[in-house]
Amino acid sequence: MLKKDGLTHVPNLDYESQDSLDDLIERAISLGFKEYTIAEMAPLPDEANVIQPHPGLTSDDLSTYKLEVDRVVDQYQNQIVIKRAFEINYFSPYENQMRQFLRSQIDWVDEVILSVHFIPDDMGILRRIDDIDIIKKYFATTLTTPQEFYQRYFALMAQSIEAILGVNKPIRIGDFGIIKRFQKTLNLPDFDDNIYKQIGDIFQMMMTRGYQLEINAAGFNDVGYGDTYPALEVAASAFDMGIEVIYSSHAHSVSEVGQFFNEIEEVIK
Repeated sequence: MLKKDGLTHVPNLDYESQDSLDDLIERAISLGFKEYTIAEMAPLPDEANVIQPHPGLTSDDLSTYKLEVDRVVDQYQNQIVIKRAFEINYFSPYENQMRQFLRSQIDWVDEVILSVHFIPDDMGILRRIDDIDIIKKYFATTLTTPQEFYQRYFALMAQSIEAILGVNKPIRIGDFGIIKRFQKTLNLPDFDDNIYKQIGDIFQMMMTRGYQLEINAAGFNDVGYGDTYPALEVAASAFDMGIEVIYSSHAHSVSEVGQFFNEIEEVIK
């Protein structure tokens, strides 16, 4: 398969890493990567009912981000193919705003990563599910029935795939299964048969639309989880169904570029 890193970040754009974007790209080149996707979370819809900080771009960051990506695309064009991308958080009430944003970027963006990081909490307020303190505080009731917690996430994932994005670009589903990020910390059970059926249905929907599936290596570093997103066996099932599975390091630093690529390649080659 093409040696591609399907999602990396700009380390000096609101991350703690002191490495430069050039450092990451040059490391990818040295490791033999042929394609390298740079993606940050797109700004949230202004009216989205999200009341906690969002780890992504603001509207003020947008031009700085695009200029930095354009710079390295030009600088390294003879050494590696760099893809411009946004990761889009799906919010079911704001599909129109999502389409408007993507259309406004249609001449710039090469790829779109679509993900679900916010679901309604016990009170129906959208909350991040990649923050352990938020989950403990605002999902306490839901966590008493973990399969319902999972079902709520995958229902939104299915809605995101059904959404009309209005762009003719490669679309990749990212962070699939991140609902289990704190499975060890919270002592969460495995998905039951109904959830696995839900996942199978989602994969069928993805196949119909020609969507790719990201396999996120950074999950191996999450001490409360310790696997890829989605889990390796789930990604292997998608691969066997004929879905294009794309490795992503989610690198914020040089040390993370290409992390666990060989282990993942054994599953999806």
